[in-house]
Amino acid sequence: VKRELAAVLMFEGHQRAGTVLFSQGDKGTSWYIIWKGSVNVVTHGKLALVNDAPRAATILLREDNCHFLRVDKHDFNRILKV
Repeated sequence: VKRELAAVLMFEGHQRAGTVLFSQGDKGTSWYIIWKGSVNVVTHGKLALVNDAPRAATILLREDNCHFLRVDKHDFNRILKV
């Protein structure tokens, strides 16, 4: 599972504090791992990805130059089935 996950991880960087990564109610299309920086969030999880439900929270960057590792929904679900 680790190798499969490493093969599909994508790096994503955002430069400005205050940037909204995604909003409550958005369709869950990716799973994010905070690599560097910090965000404001009340509830965060993978339920939107697993249950095909809307996002439960808005994610707002707290500082400049935040970095994330992202796994898209298709790859996430495929790896979970292995």
